[in-house]
Amino acid sequence: MKKPPMLYRFIAALLAPAAAAILLAGVVYTQFGKSMEANANYYVENLVDSIATRIGAKIWDAAPKGVYSRFQEGDVPAATITSALSDITQPGIFLVRRGDGTVLYRSFTDKRLLNLLEKKFRSPVPAKIRVGLLNYYTGMCYRIPYEDLFVIGAVSWEKHFGFMVLLVTVWPFIMGALAVATVLIIYTLYDKLILPLRAFDREMSSLRLGYGLTREPADYSVPEMRHLRSALELLAQSEIEKENLSLDYVSDIIKVQEEERERISREIHDGPLQSVTALVQHLRLLSLDLTDEEAAKKIASAERIAMAGVSELREFCNNLTPPWLDLGLPQSLDELCNRMSAQYGVEIDLDAGNCGGDLPPPLCLSFYRVAQEAISNSVNHGKATAISLRLEAGEGVLAMRVEDNGTGFEMPGDIKELRVKGHRGISNMKERMRLVGGTLEIKSSFGIGTIISCEVPLQNVK
Repeated sequence: MKKPPMLYRFIAALLAPAAAAILLAGVVYTQFGKSMEANANYYVENLVDSIATRIGAKIWDAAPKGVYSRFQEGDVPAATITSALSDITQPGIFLVRRGDGTVLYRSFTDKRLLNLLEKKFRSPVPAKIRVGLLNYYTGMCYRIPYEDLFVIGAVSWEKHFGFMVLLVTVWPFIMGALAVATVLIIYTLYDKLILPLRAFDREMSSLRLGYGLTREPADYSVPEMRHLRSALELLAQSEIEKENLSLDYVSDIIKVQEEERERISREIHDGPLQSVTALVQHLRLLSLDLTDEEAAKKIASAERIAMAGVSELREFCNNLTPPWLDLGLPQSLDELCNRMSAQYGVEIDLDAGNCGGDLPPPLCLSFYRVAQEAISNSVNHGKATAISLRLEAGEGVLAMRVEDNGTGFEMPGDIKELRVKGHRGISNMKERMRLVGGTLEIKSSFGIGTIISCEVPLQNVK
């Protein structure tokens, strides 16, 4: 299963604790609010119970849902109610009234509270209402059984609970502000750090050997990101310079090699080859004047040896500077395969059907030399008897694949190891491909043969 990118896991690691803290705070707030409400309900029930007891009702139960028991009949005069209730000091407000609305007693003078009690608390079950922005009241109404008397009591949360009312009231706003702040922090982190990091990651992923930071630099708000990109840009530029120097060095070496091949080929063609050819002509002329049969046979044998030397010298010259490269890459590879098949006595199958068109001479020469080296290695080192060569242009690249049925070999981790041991063929092939902007890959193992694949992007073919 593919893991999410590290950046997203980093955001989740920051967001999860914040979300958990907000959720836990919400649960605590809900439970705390319920506890305060239950406490206020219990308190106002006790308050009303105390008042009802004082004005003549016997034991009764002001429980939720309005279940009451044991009452006393009889009328209670206002004077008796006043004397019975005037010394109550416990927090809360209450009033006693008749069914017709006549207030017999109230523990407050503020008419707004009178309106609050008479209009808001008519239920025998404790109820909570908001008064103002930061305060609540919990109250209830109790009718003394068989008496035309009602006791209405209420308690102010602000006086009963103190500063905790403020905490309960503003807590949702605090949590909302924290949630918004968390979202803003995550968004800022994503916008100013995560997105630039992703852009930077894409930029780093697009880097190739010999190429710099080609993308436009992102707007890095974090100074460290700007410094990091500047440092990597310097490193990339340094690597570009090193790669260019290396390419120039390899290019000069290959150029010198090809020039030396051409010089040697020319020297052989103009020197030894002409001399041996002249020797053949002299031997032929000499054989015309001979009458001795034995001498004629020896002259004929010498002529054949000289002709073989001429053929070998011409083949050597052709290998040094193949004249058929001017015909194009497919024709050059076809000539190469025919000659090497005849030379080594192996079967070489060539498929280069869709690679027509003009290609620059350096590119043709690079592919030709890689194919020449690969076939030579397959026969001389891999003891191959059948070789397949495929050349095709498609999907934006010009690719060549050489596969044999030889013994194969174990590829070292570093190509330099082969060069140190004196095996420069593979290293030379890689350098030739790198010089024309391409790549070369070798797959081989003992007993399964060798596959050499090289390709050059068509955009590099100029």
